[in-house]
Formats: sequence, C-alpha cells, structure tokens
Amino acid sequence: MMSLCAVVALAISGVASASASAFSPPEVGRCVKVAAGTGKMSSATCVKEKAKGSYEWMSGAVKGKFTSTGGVGVLAAVGGTTVVCKTEASGGEYASPKTVTGVVVRFTSCESAGFICATVGAKAGEIVTNSLEGKIGIEKRAFVEGKEVPLKTKLALDLFPTSADEGLYVTFNCGLSLHITVGGSVLVPVTPTNKMLTKLTLKYVATKGVQKPTHFEGEPNDVLLTEINAKKPEQSGVTITATQTGEEPLEVNTVF
Repeated sequence: MMSLCAVVALAISGVASASASAFSPPEVGRCVKVAAGTGKMSSATCVKEKAKGSYEWMSGAVKGKFTSTGGVGVLAAVGGTTVVCKTEASGGEYASPKTVTGVVVRFTSCESAGFICATVGAKAGEIVTNSLEGKIGIEKRAFVEGKEVPLKTKLALDLFPTSADEGLYVTFNCGLSLHITVGGSVLVPVTPTNKMLTKLTLKYVATKGVQKPTHFEGEPNDVLLTEINAKKPEQSGVTITATQTGEEPLEVNTVF
C-alpha cells in the first residue's frame, strides 16, 4: 500500500537532451519530431535508428511533476495482518532519466481488524508516507533464439524511503491495539514501454504478502517489511491499481 503510486514517468526536471552515444537504457525521455532528415530515429517511438530520420530521442523531461490517484489499496503481511484503504493520492517529481523523488502518498479511509488507522498528526483514517525516492530497472530481459531483444525487456519501478528516514516508509496506529511500522522497498511493473504517454496505469500485485516482482533481474530481493506491535518484521506486499498523470507525454524506453 505504501508507495503506491509513485509512478513511473522517471525523468529529469530540466531539459536533458542526449546524443546516441549517451543513451543508457532503460530510461525515460521524449521522442521528439524534428525537421525531416535531421533526426536519428525512424518513428515516433524512438526504438530504431535511421539516418536522416524525422525523430530524435531526448533523455529526461522538460516538465517534471506528476500526480496519481488510485482505488482500494491493501497492505498484507505474510503473517495475515492486512490494512485496507479506500483511496490513495500521490505526487512527486522526476529527478533524472532513471529516478523520481519527493513522492508522498496519502491513503484515506484506512482500517485493520475493524480499527481505524492513521498516521500521527493526520486525520482519522489517513495514512501518509514519508517522502519516497524511486529508480527504474530491469525486471527481466527478453531473448529470442539466444539473442537479447531489448524491445521486449520488462521493466519495474522500485520505491523506497530516503536515507534521511533510515528505511522507514511509514508508521501508523490502528485504534489502540495495533502499532504498525513499514520499511523496505516495493516494486511495480512499468507498462507499457516504448510509447509516448501522458498517463500510465500502475498495477501493484501481491499474493499472501509476497509482491510481484520482488527484485530487479540479477539482484537480491527488495521488499516491504512490516513490524506489528514491535514484533519481528514480516515480508509484506501491496495490491492497488492507480493512474499516474504527468505534465507532458513521456516514454519509458528499453532500447535507447
């Protein structure tokens, strides 16, 4: 639940054009139409180079802010404890072609075991995360007959607390019986890729507290950990569908 929508339009908050030699996929940017014969790309998706093309790949974003909204969100620990919230809303800013920053998520109408949940200082039923950061990475590389096909690479966004918060996503109380602290990271698949869009649908999926995916390819698990009433932390997962809206169309490019 915590992180949710932090969204996937990762890019920079200033203009950052790049030459072909500077491309470092995956990254977020813009496929821009230029004068005929002056570009390096063949089409408006910027996934194939072409001499004297009509498009150019520009790393990052010109307008860097985004928002997101979602419906019912569920935080579930492997031990069985669940927290359910009716809505969520978040906002943040693109920090680079691969990262986001300043993502704060606010959940409303949150309950667990019949108790109303809230972050200290928030309204009843509201859970508000600390400021989060995120990075885009490779969930799974695609191969056809032993040859890598970057166009089909699967990507994910990893959201995590800043170093200033020492790994703490959020802490909140549910009635007088439950004190819950959430730390760690959560990944969400990034789809679609290689297409310019203003809005993205982010689907966080977990089964019995296990997130899908749990890590970037070739890296160790990077998951949420929930501590309930100061007991041993339990692996946890988030389920929610949210819509991210950016200030301009952006593309998550797996090729360039």
